[in-house]
This record gives sequence, structure tokens and C-alpha cells, in this order.
Amino acid sequence: MSRFLKPLTSTFTIKRLPLHKQEIDPEDDKTEPLMRDTSDYEATTTPKNNHKSHTRPFLLSLPALTTIILTSLLLGALALTTITLLNPAIRKALQQPPKKLHKPCGSTPSEARKAGCNFDVISFCWLPDACYDAELSRQFDDENRLEWFLDANRTLPLAHDEIMSGEYTGLYVNWEYHLRHCTAMWKKMHRAVLGGGRDAVDGYIGVYEHTEHCEKMLLGDRSIEWDVINTRIAVKFPDCGV
Repeated sequence: MSRFLKPLTSTFTIKRLPLHKQEIDPEDDKTEPLMRDTSDYEATTTPKNNHKSHTRPFLLSLPALTTIILTSLLLGALALTTITLLNPAIRKALQQPPKKLHKPCGSTPSEARKAGCNFDVISFCWLPDACYDAELSRQFDDENRLEWFLDANRTLPLAHDEIMSGEYTGLYVNWEYHLRHCTAMWKKMHRAVLGGGRDAVDGYIGVYEHTEHCEKMLLGDRSIEWDVINTRIAVKFPDCGV
């Protein structure tokens, strides 16, 4: 019995196996420190779920930032408007000055044609397109077939085509033309206000003295016959715009 137990006991005590029946790798000692605390490994490889803590402040600050920007713009615009309205010098500087063309048609009919200007029978002025009311001028010519003469005695009349050429100056016309000229000029200024504004008013009718002159003609001696030759009119080359 003892003969059998001895080798069995010897085998039992010497042949001791590991728990998983595997040999221990001598390299385990080197890798063991990485395995001791799994929380350290997770901290370095798996980021914590902080999504809410990071995005919530951004979502809350975006409306606030937008409000601040809009409020700043509104206050800036309000301040600028207030300063502009309260300061006449700034307000005047911001106003765009009217466009004024100095002698755009030259000083002779040939220069006026080269510049593309038009002869206005109402005022006897050469005018650029900007100051020429073609519709009103045509209407005046159609409704008032008036006569023009080279002399006050009516011995040297001009044909209509000669008048419209704009080549003749110092012509004699009757009193009716003078009065109709004044009312047509007021129409032109009114139409300019409704359309192109001051840029469409020429320098001849744009001066206040012309309006005062027409007032005297209309309210003056009403006993003058319309057919009387008492007016001499000259061709003019005014500025455009007042």
C-alpha cells in the first residue's frame, strides 16, 4: 500500500497544474501593470459621455449672441439717424446735389446739333434730352400756329421749317405767343417736378426772375390785342439743371 501511495503522493505534490491548465507566460509580468486598473485604460481610450455638458452652453449662447449683434446694429443705426437729423450740416452733405450741365449745347446751332441737342420752340432754346420736353414742345407747336417775322412790320415772315431750324434769332412775335410761352413754361416746370425733377429744368426758365416776368405779363395791361407784334425773341443756349 505504501508502495503505491508514495509515487501517487509524489505525483500529486510535484505535478501541480495552474488553474486554467495553461503554462504561465514569462512575459505576463511585463503586461500586468497595464491590466491592473481597467479604469485607467478606459479613461485614455474611451472618452466620457460629456455631450450634453459641452453642447448645452453653445446652444444657449447662440440666441444671446444673435440678440446682442442685432441690438448693436439697431442702436448704431438709430444713433446715426439721430445725428443726421439733428445736424443740418451733415444732412446737407448727405443730400445728392442735382446734376447741372453747363452749356451742354454750345453757343451756336451747329454746335448744338453736334451735341445732339433739340430746338425748343416754346422757349427758343437749344436743349439736351435731359431738359427737353418733346411732348410738350410738339403740343405747343400743334396748338399754336403762330407767326414769326424778321421785322416788326410783318414784311419778312418765316416759314415753319425755318423757325423750327433754330437758325434764326431776334425774331418778332405777337403778344399771344408771349403769353402762351409763359403758361407753357409753367407747365414744363410742373412736369419736370413730377418727372425728372430739377435736373429736367433748364437754366432759362429755372431762374425766379422769369416767373416774375411772366406774372407781370399776364396780370399787366389786358387791353393789348393778342395779334400785336410787341415781342422780340432770341435763340438761347442755357444750362441744363438748376
